[in-house]
Amino acid sequence: MTQTREWVTRLATMAVISATAGPAVHAQTASVRGEHVELSVIDATSLGDITGTWTGTFQLDSAWQLQQRASSRAVPARIQFAAVGDATPTTSSPRSVHRGTFDIDFSRFGFALSTQEALGWSVTADSIRAVLNPTVDRGLVEVHGAFRGDAIVGTWRYVADPAGARGVFTLRRSGR
Repeated sequence: MTQTREWVTRLATMAVISATAGPAVHAQTASVRGEHVELSVIDATSLGDITGTWTGTFQLDSAWQLQQRASSRAVPARIQFAAVGDATPTTSSPRSVHRGTFDIDFSRFGFALSTQEALGWSVTADSIRAVLNPTVDRGLVEVHGAFRGDAIVGTWRYVADPAGARGVFTLRRSGR
């Protein structure tokens, strides 16, 4: 029983250290009850930079139970992400969320969003995530992308109960 309690304590301690470790740390060694455990943390200097204006195309692959029928399978897209305060490559982290706006006519896909607000963040050096219309609990678009040279390519998904839609996109940086 004592050994089980020690392992639970070790796991809980590692979880706390992992959650509070600075994201700019390359690796960190923690001592848990005399044992050294190496924790790997994302290297923030290698995160992709989403700051700036991105233009391209969103394409509709499928839709279900929408009130309107799609009038187009592709629409032009523009997303702009602001810099995060005084963040630098050494202070940026996966938790650095960029506020932004978007200009995408989703009504041509059969649905509309209530705001043009966006939130985006780098997940790793080659991937990003964003939420369009993030201030509501349904009726938002989730964006998952990967950096491919000067472009971001990926998938998007409209989330509204019980309706939805999904597709692919390509965006290229057009300015900072």
